[in-house]
Amino acid sequence: MAVKMRLTRMGRKRRPFYRIVVADERSPRDGRNIESIGTYNPVVDPPEIRVAEDRVFYWLDNGVQPTDTVRSILKGEGLLHKRFLQKRGFDEDRLSEEMKKWEVLQIEKKRQAEAAAEKALKDNQKIKEKEEKAKAEEEAKAAAEAKAAEVAEEPVAETESVQEPEAVEEPANAASETSPAEEVKE
Repeated sequence: MAVKMRLTRMGRKRRPFYRIVVADERSPRDGRNIESIGTYNPVVDPPEIRVAEDRVFYWLDNGVQPTDTVRSILKGEGLLHKRFLQKRGFDEDRLSEEMKKWEVLQIEKKRQAEAAAEKALKDNQKIKEKEEKAKAEEEAKAAAEAKAAEVAEEPVAETESVQEPEAVEEPANAASETSPAEEVKE
């Protein structure tokens, strides 16, 4: 019989709540289990995790394999690290010191992740501002070009309208004006 440490879903629709259980791998996800050893509530921020540490160590020592999700939960709680230190033969004092170092390291990692997230957010805001500025400049340039095109078209239209009447008047003036040789003949 292969035994796994895994999650079984509880809770209602869209509000998941999980129990960490030890169960036969052939049984259904929400089916029969051997023992419930903890809970995991991902809905709250930060996720709430409660685990019976002694029972986890008991089952791990007896060859139970955790699923990937349960392994990441146990790793996040520091239980796998603690078990590793115990297997190496650390006494209680040294074990507590190492666990404190591990907790400090986890806090530092969390701070670095938050700082990286804030930097990424600021970078995204700067990029958006640059894009908006470039877009505004393009719109202003397009508006200036459109206005220049309108101004360029207006004088052409005025000169054409002015030239047409002059062109019409010139033949009339030419007919009314007579050359001095023609005046003598008349």
